[in-house]
Amino acid sequence: MGLKKFFCGVLAATMIFSAPLFCSAAADESANAKLTKIELDTYGGEQTGALLDRISRLEKDYSGQNMIGNMNARIDAIYDVLYDNSGGPGILAKINALEWNANHKIEDGGIDTRLATLEREILGTTSGGTFNDRIRALAKASYGAEILPITQVQIPENMLIKVETTAPVSSKAMQEGDSLPVRVVEDVFVDGCLVFAKGLPGEGTVTRVVRAKNIFSNGKIETDFNLLKTIDGQSAKICTGVESIEEMTANSMARGLSLIGQTFSGKNKGIEEVLIRGKNIELPAGIELYVQIKVPIVVYGVKADNSGLIYDDEMIPAKNNQPTTTAPPSTTTAPTTTTTPPTTTTTPPTTTEQPATPPKSTTPAVKNDDSGPAPPSTPPTDPSVGSRPDEGKTLDGQDEEIIEIVDEE
Repeated sequence: MGLKKFFCGVLAATMIFSAPLFCSAAADESANAKLTKIELDTYGGEQTGALLDRISRLEKDYSGQNMIGNMNARIDAIYDVLYDNSGGPGILAKINALEWNANHKIEDGGIDTRLATLEREILGTTSGGTFNDRIRALAKASYGAEILPITQVQIPENMLIKVETTAPVSSKAMQEGDSLPVRVVEDVFVDGCLVFAKGLPGEGTVTRVVRAKNIFSNGKIETDFNLLKTIDGQSAKICTGVESIEEMTANSMARGLSLIGQTFSGKNKGIEEVLIRGKNIELPAGIELYVQIKVPIVVYGVKADNSGLIYDDEMIPAKNNQPTTTAPPSTTTAPTTTTTPPTTTTTPPTTTEQPATPPKSTTPAVKNDDSGPAPPSTPPTDPSVGSRPDEGKTLDGQDEEIIEIVDEE
């Protein structure tokens, strides 16, 4: 009976002391930790002051007004605006699209700093207003429409992505569990949509460290790469599997292979720096390697053509008219200068009639129909130009139709 009372007392004490710990951890995760994560991506660092003041500042920057509700609900609302892509691309996805269109690279830092940099670069000056207002203004200037050309696409399993380390690696100084940051080296597209842009961050974890002891004991390090940020701000699960190891081996990437505990048997100077007997692995930042997608993921990708630009309906006529106005003179004037001397009777009629039609097609759209049998090549272009303004003025298909430009080569 005494033993039973003893166990009951121990159980009760355990419940009493453990309950506050669980409650504290839950509160920290739902409020302060989540708020800190938002501030890191918004301002580049954790803010100081009372929680309600910090929440109020975020609300004004994102929506322009403070919301009504309890503290956790207000934090969750900001969190969804920043990260949740279930109802459409979040703010991170839009800013990444703007940065890539301007520089083909994603920058580090908080949203406010990145927006100010884009405004100075594109508009020439910074502007006020909410983050959404500033994004719409930049989208109009950068893409020609306030709605960015972003659409959903699935990243397949085992797709290879080239990354590089952003911190030095040392088997002498590093320990198991240390983080190894990386970033994307090259843009990655799926079905014509950008899903990984140059500069997007990722992370690996050191899983094993062996320090060199003598001439017969080399230093060794093993790293497991686990996540990589997509263009819309999601975290894609990655790994170093068979495909990535084969790609690194084929490209003689000895340094990259050494980061995951693999050896390279080919002839490469990099192997001499990595696997010297009795030496620890000491590598600077910037070591390139390949990782692969571990689990397929659906993301919002940025639609782009070969030039990296998306044109709206107001920009299409300017783009299509340039080839029609410049191409005929180049094709007709060249024959007149070179072929006129040998043939004086046959070529002049053709060269004088063709240059006369392009000017008529560029000024009024009606004169092409009155020019007779000579301009059958111009009517197919004029109706398409005239009908484009009726097709719509958005790029995401929400208000009107989607307009896509395909370069035919």
